[in-house]
Amino acid sequence: MKKAFLFIIILFLIDIVSAEKMYIPLEKQFKNRIIQNEKTNNLNEQMRRKRGRSRGRRGKASNFAIGGSITTMKLFESIFDNKFRIGLGTNVWLNFSESSAIKAGVYYFLPISNEYENSKNTSSYLQVNAHFQQFLAGSNKEDFGFYAFGGFGYIVNFNNTETPTVNINARYTNVNLDVGIGSQFNLNFAFLFVEVQGSLGLLKFEIPTNPSDGINVPSFINFRAGVKFPLKF
Repeated sequence: MKKAFLFIIILFLIDIVSAEKMYIPLEKQFKNRIIQNEKTNNLNEQMRRKRGRSRGRRGKASNFAIGGSITTMKLFESIFDNKFRIGLGTNVWLNFSESSAIKAGVYYFLPISNEYENSKNTSSYLQVNAHFQQFLAGSNKEDFGFYAFGGFGYIVNFNNTETPTVNINARYTNVNLDVGIGSQFNLNFAFLFVEVQGSLGLLKFEIPTNPSDGINVPSFINFRAGVKFPLKF
């Protein structure tokens, strides 16, 4: 009887030891699985953040971009008209850094005619400018950016006046001081930008096709909206 009881105790101890030996590997496997899950979650989080940071760089170039825009111009104290003029333009950006750039633009404003008592005046404008652009919020690598800009512009007025007795063709040009603000929005493949610019007439140059008319190109305000395409080389 004692031998049988002793045999049962030995079997019981063997079962406990075996269970403990099985428990230790299971515990290690469980801990290893937790550690592996944590590593996987951390890796997924890093990849998600990387994708979020790279979203603003899709289709972006490091230093050069081109684009087009539609623009309006409202002249002040003009003897020709007081309407908003519609124009089309092309733009080039040279980025010095993520937050600063030089922008050059050329814009042509469609002709507008105005009739008076015995005369008809038709005029159109060509505008060229160069501006320094500085981001105040965001940058060239963000989904949104807000910036200020300033520089100089050169504007030419092509003017034709028809009267019953004479037809006068003249051109009037001026140098302007430009200041403005703008913002851009990332479209992934390009940027949409909107700007407002004020221009103050400075130096007048008259081409002597009609020297008797001392007409200066007045100050004006521009509203622009367009698309900017960064380029990679």
